[in-house]
Amino acid sequence: MAENSYEIFQLKHNEHTRKFSFEGTEYLKKIGESVNRENYDMVYHAPLDAKETLDSIYEKFNLHHPADFRGHSLSVSDIIVFHKDGKDTAHFVDSFGFTEVPEFLQTQVMQNTITMASDKITVNQHIGTWYPIDMQEIDGRTYFLLEHETYGSDVAGVIVDDKGVLYAQEIFDGFTPEIIEQIQMAAAPIKIMPDPLVSLDDMIAYGYSYMGMVPLGADAAEGQYKAGSMLVYALHPDGTESVIGSEKQFQRHKENDGLFAVDKQDWMKYLENGEYLRTTEMSTEQNYNMIDGRRNNIEPPKKVKEKDEKESLLGRLKEKQELLLVSKKKDTQEKKNDRDLT
Repeated sequence: MAENSYEIFQLKHNEHTRKFSFEGTEYLKKIGESVNRENYDMVYHAPLDAKETLDSIYEKFNLHHPADFRGHSLSVSDIIVFHKDGKDTAHFVDSFGFTEVPEFLQTQVMQNTITMASDKITVNQHIGTWYPIDMQEIDGRTYFLLEHETYGSDVAGVIVDDKGVLYAQEIFDGFTPEIIEQIQMAAAPIKIMPDPLVSLDDMIAYGYSYMGMVPLGADAAEGQYKAGSMLVYALHPDGTESVIGSEKQFQRHKENDGLFAVDKQDWMKYLENGEYLRTTEMSTEQNYNMIDGRRNNIEPPKKVKEKDEKESLLGRLKEKQELLLVSKKKDTQEKKNDRDLT
């Protein structure tokens, strides 16, 4: 993270936090609650301008929301964290002014590991609470298939390890061979990081913890984006990600000191089989000018939706984003070919 920066944290949406959402510190004392980092999600991170103060940030996030802000207007019970001149401070938006809460910065260590008897499990990037319905040991580590406590089997499941770290999502049929392979890929050590200046710990500290992604800083991400060898994602402090689809989008995320990533499976294949993919791709690509190490401009197979298939909004969104990028690449190349012929 930048030397001088700030973050905004807002309470998670669950049964526990509902009773003190938008309440001040006096009310917290009255009900015996404390300002606990585990109750919060980071919703924004940006460089700290020398002229910015707590009051100016409060005004900005009430009257002039930044375009990439994903939370609600700054309110009582929210936290502003300053990283300034090598010092970190946390400030609670109180009923009157701001209250410094140094306890918010204390590292929270998970006391209990997940078991089949656990419940009310919170998963980064996924709303609500979850509970285990199955477990499996893979390469000496234990993983749990979680089902949503409110919506049950009507929504896709997720898979976490015994510490609650997310390893697979959009799960419809449990521990299938394909999902086990995906978990093994996510858990596999990375011999060479795409950006040696950014680690997985940096990614988790930023607020994103899905192990299926590999983080990059802006400079390394720009190189990957221009090379076009794989999709580049913008990571967000609330644990979500979005495909970088334009130079303008890339620059906006860069200006906001955002973190980038590539899909871990794409990166591992690039390391191990990059040249092989480029060779075999020539027999399958529809346009020989698009040889780039990914089978990204062949006709996508049509998927027949089963009647009882669960809905996956995140999956559909990602699929649509990728198809849009494929279409954009094809249109650009076709226009170039037309110009070359004239």
